Amino acid sequence: MCSATIDIKIKKNIFTIIFVLILMAHPVFADSIGKFTDIRGDVSLERLKMFIKPKINDVIQIKDLVITGDYGRTKLMLIDSSLLTIGNNSKVEITDFLLDVNLRKGIILIKAGALHTRAEKFLEINSRFEVRTPTAVIGARGTEWFTEINAKEGTTVFSIADVIRVYNPAYPNQPVNVKDGYFTVIEKGKLPTKPEPYCPSDLYIIMKKWGAEEGLNNRKLKVSDEICNRVR
Repeated sequence: MCSATIDIKIKKNIFTIIFVLILMAHPVFADSIGKFTDIRGDVSLERLKMFIKPKINDVIQIKDLVITGDYGRTKLMLIDSSLLTIGNNSKVEITDFLLDVNLRKGIILIKAGALHTRAEKFLEINSRFEVRTPTAVIGARGTEWFTEINAKEGTTVFSIADVIRVYNPAYPNQPVNVKDGYFTVIEKGKLPTKPEPYCPSDLYIIMKKWGAEEGLNNRKLKVSDEICNRVR
């Protein structure tokens, strides 16, 4: 084999190695469906079995898994302007997302932890935006709510604006509608509890525990002091 041929093969191998290293450092596998707008503490991104330390304005893609540590917290802005605030000690996957003119279909999976969701309103009847946990499916065409998974894998959902539809995936035909200022609890193998009112200051404390309280800083829910005294 002539030396020229050997040189060409060596150059091709070197180019291949450099190309693979570039992909590992800056992987691009799919279209962007959002971006990181805020990152605090320990936040990582799992994409196709690779772990990445994201930076502000880095893109989010379908099937990405966002992981936060003890003092981690991050915000994602999706391409429809919906905002996701992921609390500490959380694992949240962007399972599916489609945006086409006035049609939107989004599925967000909380595997652990907590998520504050502000879904941009879409009037198209076939549009949907769902947040899922092991015990609950929360859906709306546009509204705001907070979801947390407790130690026993039960789910508590607080409606902050408008009405959300909640059901246990084991009983998809028995949902409850939760209006703003109310919450429901969904435990494994059980139907959602009857929605009950909550006090905004109590919700603020819960969200602060997860590092996701900023969504409530400038919001005043229409709940009277009488209700706050009754629910405590």
